Amino acid sequence: MGEKYDNRPSGNGEVFTPRDKQSTFLRLREILSQFTLEDALKLETYDRQYRALEKLFNSLGNGELFLKLVLVNALLSYQLPMKGEDYWETFAEFFSKGKDLTGFEEFLKLYNNRFLSGKLKRLKKVLKSVEGLSPEKLDHFCKNPEGLLKYLSESLKQPPNAKTLVFAVKMFLYACRIAGKETAVAPFEMEIPLDVRLKRIADDYKFWKSLAREVGIPPLHLDVIVWTTMGGNKKFFQSIEDKELREKLLRLKKVLSDLTR
Repeated sequence: MGEKYDNRPSGNGEVFTPRDKQSTFLRLREILSQFTLEDALKLETYDRQYRALEKLFNSLGNGELFLKLVLVNALLSYQLPMKGEDYWETFAEFFSKGKDLTGFEEFLKLYNNRFLSGKLKRLKKVLKSVEGLSPEKLDHFCKNPEGLLKYLSESLKQPPNAKTLVFAVKMFLYACRIAGKETAVAPFEMEIPLDVRLKRIADDYKFWKSLAREVGIPPLHLDVIVWTTMGGNKKFFQSIEDKELREKLLRLKKVLSDLTR
C-alpha cells in the first residue's frame, strides 16, 4: 500500500494530517507509476533550462568552461528574482557573449541581486571550489555524481541534502549530457532539490524519497517530471513530440493542479 506518514512537522514546521499526506502520496504514486526513467531522461531535454544550456554550449565551444559556468550558476541559484526557467535563459544569453567565470559578479548584480551581499560572498567560495577543477576531474564527476555532491558538501561546508547542492548536481548532469560526456544516472540516495514549487506538494524529503523508490525513478530525475509539469504552459506541452509522453504529462498536470488548489 505504500509508506504511511504521521503528523510530525515537515521541514518548515508545517503539519500534514496522516490522511492528507497519505492521500497525496497515493495519488502521486498512481500517476507517476506510469512514467519510466527513460521518460524522465527524455523530458530533461525539453526542460527550458536544458535547452538554454544547449544554446550556451553551442556558442562557447569550450566544454571545460561550459561545465564550470553551469556549476557556479547552479550553486548561486537561490532567492531568484524570476522564474527558474527565465533565469537560466538569461544566464545562457549573458555568458554566450564571450564572458568567462570573471563575469559572475556583473551577472549577479544585474540578474540575481536579491540578498546581493550574501551572494557575492558565496560567489568567492564557489569560485574557489570550482575554478581549479581539471578537465579530468570534471569528466569524473559526470560519471560520479555522488563524488561531486561529496566534494561540494565538503568544500562549501553544507549538508549533502542542501537544495543548492543537489540542484547543482542536477544541472551539472544536464551539462555533461549536452557536452557529450559519459553521464551517470543519479542514485536513489541523492535527495530531490526541494524548492518552493515542490513544497506546494510536500515539504518532506522522506515523502519524495519514498515516492521515488515506489515508482522506480531516482529523486533527482523524478524532479524533472514533477517540476517541469508544474511550471509548464500550453507551449511547453505542445513542444513534447512524443505523443504518449505528452498525454501522460497532461494527466499528471491535472493531478498536480488538484493537489495544489
